[in-house]
Amino acid sequence: MPIIDRINHLPNLQKQLIKFFVIGVLATLVDLFFYWILLQGIAEFIQHIEVLGYVFRFDHQDLSKSISFVIGSLVTYNLNKFWTWKQKDRSNLRFIKFYMLYGFSLILNVLANKFALYALHNYDFLEFVPLKYFFAFGFATGVSAVFNFAGQKLWVFAINDEEESSEIDSTFN
Repeated sequence: MPIIDRINHLPNLQKQLIKFFVIGVLATLVDLFFYWILLQGIAEFIQHIEVLGYVFRFDHQDLSKSISFVIGSLVTYNLNKFWTWKQKDRSNLRFIKFYMLYGFSLILNVLANKFALYALHNYDFLEFVPLKYFFAFGFATGVSAVFNFAGQKLWVFAINDEEESSEIDSTFN
């Protein structure tokens, strides 16, 4: 049996998880690409911004992670909205809810990245771990992915039982 046929026969939650995972991998690659580019020097030029005489300072790693995360979230919103959650409306409320969720997720992601980098650079028993920035990126992504799936399913793109039961069974299209 071809893989698409097997997926079409899965319960709706499992299909949603598969779609969320596929989109998540794509969005993570976009996030990782921009994170790496920004770490290579672009964000060093904007470590501080002066507005009306006030100087705002940014940590190079946190700023890079924040910008890349926002870019990845644009991919996530658009693809999940139409494919995973099958929402075709242009709801401003849904968009606001998504970015409220991702605002919290961004904080969680940056803190998890910061925690992982701190641990990887300061604990001798983690000295052997190669590619510390990629490991920290993966850890932060995993933490925020669990939070994001639950938030999108239960709050941002939640549908009532009548809508869910009226969906066509082969929702992998």
